[in-house]
Amino acid sequence: MGEPRRWVIDRAVDRSPRATLYCFPHAGGAAGEYARWAAHLPDLRVAAINLPGRAHHLGEQAHTAMAPLVEAVVREVAFSEPFALFGHSLGALVAFEVARKLRARGSAPLRLFVSSCTAPPLPAPRAPLHVLDDRALRAEIERRWGPLPASVGADDRLLAAALACYRADFTVLETYRHVPGEPVDSPITALVGDREVDGAERMTGWREHTAGPFDLHRRRGGHFHTRDHLDGLCRLLTDAVTTDLIRTDRRTST
Repeated sequence: MGEPRRWVIDRAVDRSPRATLYCFPHAGGAAGEYARWAAHLPDLRVAAINLPGRAHHLGEQAHTAMAPLVEAVVREVAFSEPFALFGHSLGALVAFEVARKLRARGSAPLRLFVSSCTAPPLPAPRAPLHVLDDRALRAEIERRWGPLPASVGADDRLLAAALACYRADFTVLETYRHVPGEPVDSPITALVGDREVDGAERMTGWREHTAGPFDLHRRRGGHFHTRDHLDGLCRLLTDAVTTDLIRTDRRTST
């Protein structure tokens, strides 16, 4: 498909997918979590973005600012059309900025899926995580999102690499400043867990970032609702992309 293998983990159950879904991981996350969705998305090619500082990029320096991160993604990933973008948490912001950059280059996703991420502009963080030392950073990560895998905590090298990845991603998130501009043309679907504090209220602002349709879905679960009830989530993704493909076909045939 044209992308360097180290940048995209690609799995497709159907050899003739109707479109590609590019997935952007959450802070500290890896592409493998989304590559596993391929078994639930037989009509789509799942292309999980593997960012520097993890997995096949483990020996590389992770990005610590949004602009160079987005530039690197757009430079290295081919974005084979037709395609949609999915991002969870920090990944939603990265996907949004990638969509803006692609639009400036004459390309656009069928749809942008944003999950569990406050719409920009973001409020300034009251207690930035990226400035904490490793001990405090690990404690705060585990307090908010649960313990790190036992295999990571038991290996000093793996633990140091994991914390470095989290720190870089939190730096991207906490130093991000939204630059106002024209809304994207692609429809936006926002997803949020029904146990997230003020989740729906934080997500409605995404409506202002699209000139197309907007919809908001509350799903059972907390911040990582994407790990639960996967069949329902993948049905939602497939139905939305299928609708977009039909709409695009109608537009080009008239």
